[in-house]
Amino acid sequence: MSAPDLQPGSLRLGFGCAGAWAKPWFSERKARAVLLAALEAGVRHIDTAGFYANGEGESRLGRALKEFGEPVFVSTKTGTRLRPGKPPAKDFSDASIRADVEASLARLGRERIDLLYLHGPSDAALGPALETLNALKKEGKIALAGVCAQGAFLERAIAAPGVDVVMGVYNVFQRAHADAFARARGRGIGVVAIAPLAQGLYRRGLFLPRSPADLWTAARAVIVKREDLRLARAGRALLEGVDGWSAAEVALAFALANPNIDVAIASTTRLAHLAGLVRASRRALPPEISKKLERGGLDASVSQS
Repeated sequence: MSAPDLQPGSLRLGFGCAGAWAKPWFSERKARAVLLAALEAGVRHIDTAGFYANGEGESRLGRALKEFGEPVFVSTKTGTRLRPGKPPAKDFSDASIRADVEASLARLGRERIDLLYLHGPSDAALGPALETLNALKKEGKIALAGVCAQGAFLERAIAAPGVDVVMGVYNVFQRAHADAFARARGRGIGVVAIAPLAQGLYRRGLFLPRSPADLWTAARAVIVKREDLRLARAGRALLEGVDGWSAAEVALAFALANPNIDVAIASTTRLAHLAGLVRASRRALPPEISKKLERGGLDASVSQS
């Protein structure tokens, strides 16, 4: 079975309109410049969500795409509700999903969403929510139905009828989904990897921020990404010292070396960083570096467990 086409361009690199890029405190002018640079470089797969910065991620994307005349594949998500002062809530009811879709279409300025993900559904919510997505496909509101999940939930999504695409974490330090991705591809399901750069948590200057975006990343690492931070810092030497490559470029090329990954999503607020990612998506790592990462990435994770 063949997987759906998730990369209308020549690159397997996708851009995430998320994180600091979507925040109101980050200049929309700069955000637009980075996104348009990605599109001009050949990136054609863009991922976002209605709950990123309370809709600002989708709104910024929609405004920028009006300036770009070529086809772009856009995915977004449903099911997560932000609540001021409280943890996010989940709602996968038919009415909630449909409300999300209408709001996303309006913010994106589109008549159809190329791919809609259920964002972390429970086992009980998965079946009924997929029925809603199937109905939305028939109505022409969405083209593909996806599930963004982790661990056992991702495995069950792969086995569920009606799933076109799955999204999950994959990078040199976190490869638990490798077998699931292979099974997905075997079933004709598309695979999108997130966090291929391990959120840059291996950077030596992580806690020496040079911009509000850097400060946001550092604060998020300490507050909600402590385990990921530990793994990345333990293994960061693996990504450094490769002649002609930055650590981020090594990380991305490693993720894209997995043949079961259709697209890897990365986000940045810096044009220079984006240029490096585009460059890395177009070339293969030296074989000796790939072998070292295959062995060492897992060793670094396990040794700190």
